[in-house]
Amino acid sequence: MHLPLIAILRGGYTGESVISLESAGTIMAALDAKRFDAAYISVERSGWTCTRADGTSLPFDRAGFTADRGQGHERFAAAFIMIHGTPGEDGKLQGYLDMLGVPYQTGGVLNMALTMSKFSTTGLLRQMGFPVSPSIIVHRDDPEAVSRVIREVGIPCFVKPDNSGSSLGISKVKTGDELGPALEKAFREDPTVMCEALIKGRELTCGVIQHRNRVQALPVCEIRTTREFFDFEAKYHAADTEEIVPAPVPDAIATIVQERSEAIYRALNCNGMVRIDHFWLEAQGDGQQVLTIEVNTVPGFTPVSIFPKMLAAAGISIGEVVNGMVERMVRA
Repeated sequence: MHLPLIAILRGGYTGESVISLESAGTIMAALDAKRFDAAYISVERSGWTCTRADGTSLPFDRAGFTADRGQGHERFAAAFIMIHGTPGEDGKLQGYLDMLGVPYQTGGVLNMALTMSKFSTTGLLRQMGFPVSPSIIVHRDDPEAVSRVIREVGIPCFVKPDNSGSSLGISKVKTGDELGPALEKAFREDPTVMCEALIKGRELTCGVIQHRNRVQALPVCEIRTTREFFDFEAKYHAADTEEIVPAPVPDAIATIVQERSEAIYRALNCNGMVRIDHFWLEAQGDGQQVLTIEVNTVPGFTPVSIFPKMLAAAGISIGEVVNGMVERMVRA
């Protein structure tokens, strides 16, 4: 009897593709080969390819999302999407798989498209009553972009491409002279840019998973870096970046972060593994002391990523989570 054929989608169309390859490798290594037969689907603008873990190719048909492992083409039983950014984190692949009837572990089209936009996410969270930082959106062809940011957000601020991950194109702007170049840098990543009021506090992040049939927040992580902020270099290359799990914060703050992360996960109809970023404003003692910054619906899952560290701190193995998600998809 053939084992269920599982696709691990990797690559993508952004600078995060190199991280995706590592994240997908973690998933492949965690899958139980006695229960599932997995292959990589590498998604590139030049085309899609299907390979085994050892690099051998399988005949693949993108039109039907099928592969031939020796007895003719068959559709994949499930897809594990590990593409950070487009087209795996913005709803495009989800729509394609929905049309073919192939289950996947992330949120659906609306959830993924919405959360890919930082501004749309925080705007909806604000409307739902979750505390977030003030922000505006500016467009590449807006001649008043600089003056709007100064007038409506103020300096200092963060300038972020609205649909980019891994902190690509983000700048911390401390003077008015830095704003124009920061916008140009962000516009190279995305034609729409979110400008957000600077928050001074401790950066906390919390993973949320569906585990054993319930939504569960993982232990909170505190991120410390000597760089201006937690940028791509700090995330993946800087030797002095600290990711402390569990975070050395009061129990009450950890509880707020975990409960809010779970609530946001449910409110936005997330699924699978999600990481939600916050800032803790130590000086404030009211309900606004924790502000939510971002929702990451396909967080990095490399050996040095935060999410596996949070799972370890919770006493949950990567294999348990990954195989549990695939089992639920195959049964769906």
